[in-house]
Amino acid sequence: MKKYNPEEDNRRKSERMDAAFTLTYNLEKSHTLRISLGLVDNVETIMINLSDLGMAIMTNYDIPVGAQLYIKFDLINMHLSGDERWRSMKIAGEVVSNFLLSGENRRIGIRFNKISKEDKAAIRNYVLDNKFPAKNEK
Repeated sequence: MKKYNPEEDNRRKSERMDAAFTLTYNLEKSHTLRISLGLVDNVETIMINLSDLGMAIMTNYDIPVGAQLYIKFDLINMHLSGDERWRSMKIAGEVVSNFLLSGENRRIGIRFNKISKEDKAAIRNYVLDNKFPAKNEK
């Protein structure tokens, strides 16, 4: 089994930011695969990084490349105020990589294939706001 190497395995077309949001995901349809993995509905895990094109998560499940996931999480952008600070996301994506990290922990790379324009813009703004904070912030 190939281990994750950030330098070799970075094929991203959009910049990602480290992120530690809690999320839930469901595997699309394949009941046989769900049973073989021992998956239940709404598996909770941690996001590792995020971009407007995809994300990486850490999980104990060996989810195969090509599997379709439905992902739900709340994006919180501390650089915004009021109702714009928080956005609930529901996104579909395809598993594009699966690397063993340590023990049973796996790094799963996901490419979004169903995301609203508004969610995509909110994620893009989150990445930009956290990469280039306003000059008056410390």
